[in-house]
Amino acid sequence: MTITDRTDRTDRTDRTDRTDRTDRTDRTDRTIVADRTDRTIVADRTIVAETERLLLTRPQEDDVEAVFAIHGDPETNRYNPFGPHRDRAQSRGMLDGFLARWAEDGVGYCTVATREEPGVVIGFAGVCLHTLDGGRVFNLYYRFRPSAWGQGYAAEAARAALAEALPRFPDVPVTALIRADNVPSRRLAERLGLVPDPDGRVDHEERLIHRMA
Repeated sequence: MTITDRTDRTDRTDRTDRTDRTDRTDRTDRTIVADRTDRTIVADRTIVAETERLLLTRPQEDDVEAVFAIHGDPETNRYNPFGPHRDRAQSRGMLDGFLARWAEDGVGYCTVATREEPGVVIGFAGVCLHTLDGGRVFNLYYRFRPSAWGQGYAAEAARAALAEALPRFPDVPVTALIRADNVPSRRLAERLGLVPDPDGRVDHEERLIHRMA
């Protein structure tokens, strides 16, 4: 699961003035407008983390179309035995879970967009608190549109999310739950410093447990 949108990268020099860096704790002053019918339109995002190429923002109520576009795509569910989302109601349930985690924990999965097209959601990435083996851990997650694969966006977004969350939760270990046959995702997790449990342990959904080394 990597990311990419084949966007026009003709001008990277003027992007620094798009972000108000005066307050990184509540940056909701960015209004985004786009008119492409094949893209997900978003507005008034709260920025969680930024990279040279990407913006990670908090999900919001009107992200159902983005969740469905990405999680309802058979290609993004190639290794998921449950298959893609069947309808927007299922995506609504997932989004409600994302929003609840942010409301309760102050951390969670983020929407991801490029700086060139900040109104286009190309994926979801980040860490979410959950319970594993009776203890509280972070689960690292990344999933992107197929059009965004192959550009290193997943690794870039995951590193940014980790860099933002870990200083606030220094005692919470990082895990990733990945199916054994999902080799691309496992390779990415390993590049990010997570390795599978040496005894090959799996969770209740038969996903290999990877932990930050």
